[in-house]
Amino acid sequence: MPKKRIRYWRNTMKKTALGCLALLLLCVFPLSAVAEKRIIGKVKGLRGLVSILRDGRTEPAFPNDEIYQSDTILTGSDGAIGILLEDNTLISMGPIGRISMDKFQFTPSRNEYELRLHMMHGTFIYQSGLLGKLAPHAVELQTPVGRISMLKDTSFKAKFTE
Repeated sequence: MPKKRIRYWRNTMKKTALGCLALLLLCVFPLSAVAEKRIIGKVKGLRGLVSILRDGRTEPAFPNDEIYQSDTILTGSDGAIGILLEDNTLISMGPIGRISMDKFQFTPSRNEYELRLHMMHGTFIYQSGLLGKLAPHAVELQTPVGRISMLKDTSFKAKFTE
């Protein structure tokens, strides 16, 4: 067999093997699992029934659990939770509540700030952290009755019903 043909077959076999390996890795480790979830805060305290909806699965919450961007927090009729975000924003939620952590970006070294929460229903206490001090224009809270934004050094209590 001529050397050119042997080289051609070797290159073809190498490319095929690499392609099969890449396909196998994508099957074993799907892209969603490879994509790193960003931790945005922690559960500082809770009482009663509290759950975290993450990636379509609902799991019970415990003290010191990590909160990730895109998590939804739910409280039962006897539930309450306190969440401390990475910038020291404090969010407390009482019974029969639901809040979605839509977006959180706090990177002062790159001047990147954003906080978007969706307070769907329940009783909430919000106390702004560093993000509200450094970039109040980047804070947005969506509620059933409208949007709250520009929260500089803000604390408030609110109750939303369905």
